[in-house]
Amino acid sequence: MLNPAAIVEVLVRHGVRFVVIGGVAAMVHDLPLPATIDIDVTPDRQVGNLERLALAFNELEAGLLTADAGGTWFPRHPIENWASYDTLHLMTNFGPLDIVFTPDGAERGFDDLVAGAEFHILGDTNALVISIETWERLKEASGRAKDLEHLDLFREHPR
Repeated sequence: MLNPAAIVEVLVRHGVRFVVIGGVAAMVHDLPLPATIDIDVTPDRQVGNLERLALAFNELEAGLLTADAGGTWFPRHPIENWASYDTLHLMTNFGPLDIVFTPDGAERGFDDLVAGAEFHILGDTNALVISIETWERLKEASGRAKDLEHLDLFREHPR
C-alpha cells in the first residue's frame, strides 16, 4: 500500500533535495483525478544530494520494480550506475517510488521545477511540490494518453 508521506519523510530526514511531481502533487493540490499508485519525485542531481538519496534508498529498502513483490536490490554505488537514467521505477517498504530525473517538459529536471514549487505538508513533513501550472505543463509535454486524460478531467472540473 502506498504511503507517500512516509517516503517523503525518509527523503527529508536524509536531507535529499527533491520536488514532488505527478499524482501525489495532484493529490496535494486536491485536483479531481483518480488515486495514484506511486509517488514521483525529481531530485537534484548534485553528487552530494545523490549520496544522500542512496542512503535514503537503504532505509526505504528500495529495489528496482520487477515481478518480485519487494523489487530487485541494486547497488547504491557507484552512483553513476543508477543516476545516469532518466527514470528509476522502485519498490520501497512504503510503496512504489519513481525517481524522475528529467520529466517531459522539464529538460533541466530539478532546476526547472524548483523555482515554481511551493512547500506543502505531506503527513507531518514539509516538502516541495510543483505548482498546478507546472503539473499541467508536464502532463501536456508527456503526451501520454493517461496524462492527457488527466488533463481533460482537470479542465472539465476545475477546482
